[in-house]
Amino acid sequence: MRRIVITGGHHNAALVVALLLTKQGIQVEWIGHRHSSRGDQLDSAEYLEVTASGLSFHDLTAARLIFNLREIILAPLGLVRALYLLRTLRPDAILSFGGYLGGTVSLAAYVLGLPIYLHEQTSSAGRANKLIGRLAKRIYLTWADSARYFPAVKTKVVGLPLRPSLLSPTRKSFFARHKPTLIVMGGKLGAHCLNQFIFTHLTELLSHVNIIHQTGTNSVTGDYDHAVSLQNSLGSLSDCYLPVGYIAESEIGTYLKSADYYFGRSGAHICYELGLLGLPAILTPLTITHDQEQFRNARILVKAGLGIILAESSLTLPHFVTELKALASLTPAPLKLPKTAGSTLVRDFVSNLYGT
Repeated sequence: MRRIVITGGHHNAALVVALLLTKQGIQVEWIGHRHSSRGDQLDSAEYLEVTASGLSFHDLTAARLIFNLREIILAPLGLVRALYLLRTLRPDAILSFGGYLGGTVSLAAYVLGLPIYLHEQTSSAGRANKLIGRLAKRIYLTWADSARYFPAVKTKVVGLPLRPSLLSPTRKSFFARHKPTLIVMGGKLGAHCLNQFIFTHLTELLSHVNIIHQTGTNSVTGDYDHAVSLQNSLGSLSDCYLPVGYIAESEIGTYLKSADYYFGRSGAHICYELGLLGLPAILTPLTITHDQEQFRNARILVKAGLGIILAESSLTLPHFVTELKALASLTPAPLKLPKTAGSTLVRDFVSNLYGT
């Protein structure tokens, strides 16, 4: 049987591709993170969605590209674990969706002589992907701008594989009150800081907008439980605030389509999806990303008239309300972005790997 391993830090696009590959009779094995962050005891959205799709999930703790004692110790342990998994699974190739996890599995694949394929989601390129790009047989790009980081002969611009619910989303009325709806989404690494801002100023913010708040389900911060507690204390405003631990793949299109504004981080996936839907956004980039990756993503939306950047250091209630009012003056329009990236990638990948 034809078998491949999918891995990397961006599971949403990866899962789209994985399911398309299974429809072609290819067995997909998934190497990923069982938990969203170290110390978290709850299963990650990645683990829940991958296993719910019927795919085999193999947990791997990999080292980040940070020079401290803990990461130095984890690096060889993660590589050994990746080598063990690949020797056991015996895939025909690996398809990486970036990040330090994808980098570790790709290095193990290189040691074993397995073909490496890579998908780059950002308009720049992370340290791991720049390295793995040298080893990869084929590199799929979301944005043409990132081609400068890789050998031209290896690259193909396909766009971002989109979750099905985003292709033809339907609008839903979540609130009875006739005010604009703000959807707040922090991402895996950036949620807690933004959550704290919403919690602190919740009553004031609700005087301007209804709020859908994806808090994440991290057991260390307990933000979702805190959000529910706050909702229960709002009295007549409780129906204007909807906390959600995690918005499922099948529902994300409806939630985004039903919102008037977005507030959150500017990761590669959400920026592409906001552009596709034409949803105006206040973007607070995560500052610890390599090469200001999230600022670069945010600038794409700002340039298109869809976004305003509000730095974390300037995240105060007066600044936020000012920018929220500024969003109302924008004349947003969806960007013309590829919608068939998943099928384009799969078609090229299967042809390149198997010659069919």
